[in-house]
Amino acid sequence: MSLILIVEDNDKNMKLARDILRAKGYDTLEAVNGEDGVRLALQHKPDLVLMDIQLPDINGIEAFARIRASAR
Repeated sequence: MSLILIVEDNDKNMKLARDILRAKGYDTLEAVNGEDGVRLALQHKPDLVLMDIQLPDINGIEAFARIRASAR
């Protein structure tokens, strides 16, 4: 089954995304800020990352840039 990383700082949005994806049979990982999102993406190598753009530490665009720069 596919693994999807959700990076979202809003609890309601996180719950909605998680519940829908799990109901469809996907496994999910969750992060509430960009730093944790980058760490989880590099550690677990998910098939898909759903990332909020406005996050409390680094924004989603910077987080994606860090993930891409890792070359893994």
